[in-house]
Amino acid sequence: MIYITGDVHADIKEFESRDYRHIRRDDSIIVCGDFGILWDGSRAEQKNIKSLGRKSHRTLFVDGSHENFDLLGKYPVTEWNGGKVQVLSRNLMHLCRGQVFDIDGKKIFVFGGGESTDKELRTEHETWWPQEMPSPDEMREGIENLERCGRKVDYIVTYDVPSAFKRLMEAEVTRLSPLNVYLDKIRENCTYDKWFFGCYHKNKRLSQNTQALFNAVEILGVPKGRRDRGSDARQKDGRE
Repeated sequence: MIYITGDVHADIKEFESRDYRHIRRDDSIIVCGDFGILWDGSRAEQKNIKSLGRKSHRTLFVDGSHENFDLLGKYPVTEWNGGKVQVLSRNLMHLCRGQVFDIDGKKIFVFGGGESTDKELRTEHETWWPQEMPSPDEMREGIENLERCGRKVDYIVTYDVPSAFKRLMEAEVTRLSPLNVYLDKIRENCTYDKWFFGCYHKNKRLSQNTQALFNAVEILGVPKGRRDRGSDARQKDGRE
């Protein structure tokens, strides 16, 4: 079973308080960017990484705009379930940009990265990293991987959004980044059941197949006999 949620920003206590009470061995949690588990390289941070890696379920994340990409880049790239990953600690993995993964029989296209709106107030390679924005090679690889699966997947998980979603989330759109435009092409040329994104710190359903996630937890593909805790959580918090 697949659980999916939004930004964590390295707050592991808050992350572990989210509604995963029915999670089992070999289930997966996917975080839609800004996991922040790599930030300062401290001993406490390494302890959290090892602790998450020892869990019997998998913790998977796409990168957002607030990750330490210098530290992340030190981890080797390997392959897992059809796509490229970086293993931080056993069952804790970064899902690389533009990959299609087969998880619990579902094809999931992921694309991390996003532009910091406050980067002028941040310090390069200390609190902001140029690698937050995807490279042309990463964008090209994403298109090629989608072509290989017939441009059809079950789910799309990103941090940033296509421009159409951006206009629905923001009262006034003053700027579109190259990534927004790139994701427009993905949206227009790919068939998918649902798109999740995490850059807005909001839980909001834009349509039947489009959802912003922050601290809500959605459950994908609930097997018979296992209760959909995601629906209970939305009702409890007053969300639709």
